[in-house]
Amino acid sequence: MSKADLHHDLLLPAGGTPSGLTLMLSHALGCDLRMWDDLSAHLSAQGHRVLRYDQRGHGRSAAPPGPYTMAMLADDAAALIERLGVGPVVWVGLSMGGMVGQELALRHPRAVRALVFANTTSGYPPEAQAGWAQRIEGIRQGGLEAVVDGALQRWLHQGFRTAHPGTVALWRERVLRCDAAGYIACCEAISQVDTTRRLPAIGVPALVIAGELDAGTPPAMAERIADAIPGALLVVLPGASHLSVLEQQAAFATAVDTWLAGLPRG
Repeated sequence: MSKADLHHDLLLPAGGTPSGLTLMLSHALGCDLRMWDDLSAHLSAQGHRVLRYDQRGHGRSAAPPGPYTMAMLADDAAALIERLGVGPVVWVGLSMGGMVGQELALRHPRAVRALVFANTTSGYPPEAQAGWAQRIEGIRQGGLEAVVDGALQRWLHQGFRTAHPGTVALWRERVLRCDAAGYIACCEAISQVDTTRRLPAIGVPALVIAGELDAGTPPAMAERIADAIPGALLVVLPGASHLSVLEQQAAFATAVDTWLAGLPRG
């Protein structure tokens, strides 16, 4: 499988040399590494080294011809970790990023030392897979304009959208800047995600974060992941829908900080 040329950045703590962990942040479909701006700054201030990257077809990363699979996206991440020599990492993935992280932990277990899976799933029922097929066809017929407003409604609840129109406009623009073919290829990978039966093989600490209001990947999907991974911790964030790291920044950061504090060092 060919690996994509991934745009990334590596943020060091203010002191220069990290005293904490190395965290790798992986964004949701239609977003880019800037989704993590606030959390990256926060983690760096805690003494951690933070690696962010754009998934293939997103942001400034390449968009090789599709279709893609989760295995391909996980291999992309593993290759970046190896090339930069930063592993094993604490993986933090939201939505598509969480799906990639599951596959990464299963395919490349030496690349990760701990995992955070937020607003994600380990598999979709047939009716949801049909919805992904409809979304793909909608993009083929009408471009990303055909799906962007529906995506924003799933990502952010009505109260947040009303209170933060600038944020909504910003992320609408960023979705439309995605490579349409790369976006479709990622949709194809997402629609086929299926890791539930393999999750018990994950042998590193895991935190699973759900949004109370998340209709796309509801808390029941997070519970399924947490139940399958030995020792995993589940946290449900009140007042959060799909992009919980944007809607509930402080609560998301606190959940991650508290869990990181309990990880073994060395």
